[in-house]
Amino acid sequence: MSLAERLRHGPPILCDGGLGTMLLARGLPRGAPPERLTLERPAEVESVHRAYVAAGSEAVHTNTFGGSAVRLACFGLEGRVGELNRGAVALARAARARFVLGDVGPTGERLPPFGHADAARWRASFLEQGRALAAAGVDAFHVESMTDVREALVALGALRDAAPEVPVLVSLALARRDDGFYTLGGDPLAGALAALEQAGADAVGANCALTSADMGAFVVAARAAVKVPLVLQPCAGQPEARSDGTFAYAESPETFAADLSTLAPGDARLGALGGCCGTDPCFIAALARRLGRGG
Repeated sequence: MSLAERLRHGPPILCDGGLGTMLLARGLPRGAPPERLTLERPAEVESVHRAYVAAGSEAVHTNTFGGSAVRLACFGLEGRVGELNRGAVALARAARARFVLGDVGPTGERLPPFGHADAARWRASFLEQGRALAAAGVDAFHVESMTDVREALVALGALRDAAPEVPVLVSLALARRDDGFYTLGGDPLAGALAALEQAGADAVGANCALTSADMGAFVVAARAAVKVPLVLQPCAGQPEARSDGTFAYAESPETFAADLSTLAPGDARLGALGGCCGTDPCFIAALARRLGRGG
């Protein structure tokens, strides 16, 4: 069964957890681009993918969250987009996951009135990254951690043009307020998800800022707004800064797994489940066990 068929018909695809936090735990300097490790320490990146597959992940994300030219330009790597994205796909494939998701993150820039970014420049950057990922053979694109629906729509449109046959999942970084969910840029959830569905997203979801305890309410709100499958990738609780500059996450793998597994059997149109910041293979293994998939 293809990834697109699994999204539509289930059961939910079990994804991986936080790649960036795993690489930080293995020595990636804070502030350094994880994508550089694809070239300098490829075995380390592949070992993280393998750890997730061993825990039960059917799908792993490529080490390309910041793999667009706009983002890589911050580190002088904008000329190596093709090399970095192709190499990252090869490392994910080597881990023998059933599906490889081409990870596409935000540029780090902001559009007016909050910044001075150029949407046309973003589009060209996402188009270049999408073509490289598609040529390397990803099963889907996953646009993640978008704080502004306008940037998410630019990325979605560029990836659709880069490879029309490749499914595109789009996840937003959200805040939960007393009156509902909003992107971190202030977009109300219903309008943001509806815009993404109308623009052709194959699945939409939430990752990064929400915890597993928020996901039940998110699913209810999202189901009322869109018909496409949902992707849930909560973080491991709210982070607390340590003295060494790293973060501790309060949520346990068991709580994370219990929260998500209670949603999976219901009529929630869940396309994929996984984790974000602070989650590691222990979280995915706990979720796999809860879902009756081993791990």
